[in-house]
Amino acid sequence: MAEVDVREPSDGFAVAPELAAETFAKLSEVQDAVGRMVRRVNVLGRSVPLGDGYAKEIGDFMARYGIDDTGCAAESLTRFGQEIELLKERIDTALRRYEEQDRAASDGVDCVGGG
Repeated sequence: MAEVDVREPSDGFAVAPELAAETFAKLSEVQDAVGRMVRRVNVLGRSVPLGDGYAKEIGDFMARYGIDDTGCAAESLTRFGQEIELLKERIDTALRRYEEQDRAASDGVDCVGGG
């Protein structure tokens, strides 16, 4: 009778290599979109010399676009992009560990018999 090795689950999350690669690619797309948004917000945040009077007020308003009590939109988007990068690093680390464990496990497998 064959013995079965039963191990307790780890505290981490499971990795499916094909899903990890797909998730990594999708996160990269989101990160690229966030980078484009940051560039656009930074352009909108520049002072616009429209003239004096009412036009100056409009230019000043446009330069304050996206600014509230928590900071400007560009700062929030930049932090979001950094969080995406950290998540991508965690996925990459988990995938490498999975591959290392898979490789180590395959070294210990002996196929005997057939049928």
